[in-house]
This record gives sequence, C-alpha cells and structure tokens, in this order.
Amino acid sequence: MDKKIVSPWGTHLIIDLHQASYLNDIALMKTAIYDVINKTNSTLLFENFHHFQPSGITGIACLVESHISVHTWPDHGFAAFDIFMCGNAQPELAIPLLKHYFGGTEKVTTLHRGQLL
Repeated sequence: MDKKIVSPWGTHLIIDLHQASYLNDIALMKTAIYDVINKTNSTLLFENFHHFQPSGITGIACLVESHISVHTWPDHGFAAFDIFMCGNAQPELAIPLLKHYFGGTEKVTTLHRGQLL
C-alpha cells in the first residue's frame, strides 16, 4: 500500500501543568473543563469526575469530537491534561484557559492523529 500525505483526523494535546494551584478544587475543575468545551467549539456527551481523599482529582469529559481527561497531584502542584479533538474543534484554545484557572507553567506535546505520510 502506498502512503500519501493526508490531513490529520484530529489534534491530540498532552498538557502538563507544573507549579499549578487549586488542583484539589473539583468544582473549579469542572468549571474549567466546561469552559474549555465551550471555547474550543466542542460538544459534551457525558462527564465523570472523582475526588480522591485526601487530595487529587481524576476526570473525563467524553465529547462528540473525542475527549478531555485530567489527573491532578495537588501536593506536587502537577496536573496532566489529555485533550483530543477532531472536526472543527480548536483544542489549542484550551492551553490559555487552563493556565487562567490553575496557573503554573505548561509543557505541551502535540500529536496529529491519523496522519499518513
């Protein structure tokens, strides 16, 4: 089979926030994720968040365009976000939003899923 250049099916962002704050506030986390969904032109199907005791959050928002997941380690000021979106969604708009809510410094890895060369 010959490979050819095609447009990617979607963009997958791996966002690590270091020295972040408010990572144990589940209400704020939900607000931030809903804001990301609204501002990136994506559509929520369902979500599920869990608050660990004594600290930490894990959550997922399943989207028509794919998903957003988060895992936090408040004691270490670290949050790992996984944002995969296809179609007309704009996942890159999530980066400044997450920094607005949680601060810190980000390391972003971008993958273009489904792209053949």
